[in-house]
Amino acid sequence: MSLCLACGFCCDGTLFNRVPLAEGDDPSLRVALKVLDGQHHGVQPCPALDGTACRVYAQRPLTCRRYRCLLLEAHESHEVSLEGAKQVVEETRALRAALAEAMGTADSGESVDRARARSTSLSEPARQALTRLERALAFHFLGQRSQRR
Repeated sequence: MSLCLACGFCCDGTLFNRVPLAEGDDPSLRVALKVLDGQHHGVQPCPALDGTACRVYAQRPLTCRRYRCLLLEAHESHEVSLEGAKQVVEETRALRAALAEAMGTADSGESVDRARARSTSLSEPARQALTRLERALAFHFLGQRSQRR
């Protein structure tokens, strides 16, 4: 899946801040866990993420195995070429970087969750950057089909 290897947003904290773990998931993956509402969750960014590649791909949690973003589904159904999908990923990375810059942070990987958490105290440029990023994420990566995660 070269699109997934070019992206990594589902693992780096951009799309999700945690991943629920299922009963059958490999117990060794239970690092950096939180228990929320009685369920174990892996915290994002995933500690198994190396750049945009998963170091435990063959043993990754069931939730991760099942997840398919809208962009991947569009690519697999030939609605979007691989090159077009990678361009969407790069444009989204640029939006993330713009948000981090507007917030005055160097870490664009954590900027989405941090920005959402303090959206009422953000400057106008940061609020606008957050809105642009959230629209791109909703349009290309999230939606009704992502409720499986």
